[in-house]
Amino acid sequence: MLNLGYPLWLLLAVLVVLGLLTFYVLRGRVSDRMLWPLTVVLAPVSAVLVVAIAVLISSLLSPLYEAPTDTATNKPQKAPATTPEPTVPETTAPAASPTASPSVSPSATPSASPSASPSAVPSASATASASAAP
Repeated sequence: MLNLGYPLWLLLAVLVVLGLLTFYVLRGRVSDRMLWPLTVVLAPVSAVLVVAIAVLISSLLSPLYEAPTDTATNKPQKAPATTPEPTVPETTAPAASPTASPSVSPSATPSASPSASPSAVPSASATASASAAP
């Protein structure tokens, strides 16, 4: 059995259509005695030519429709789980944390409290003295 990748009836239908077109084109140009043999020979030849031209056009246009390949995404990235980091012993961790936390806390507390209290007190006293004078 012949397996072309598509139904046999489709191949026969294409050959019949191309045979009719060949017959139409050749009628009046060749003798009646040569019309049928030329039609029978040229119909499959024209089918092969049509398929060859379609494959050629498809192969020329296919790079225009392919997705572009990005070289940056094709590089494999190293996962952090494959190369474990060296661990620090637990005895040195408590000594490092007390020195870091006092330096952060005092700088945040004085800057927040002086700016909040002086700005609130003068505005309240200025409002009270202005309303009491007239």
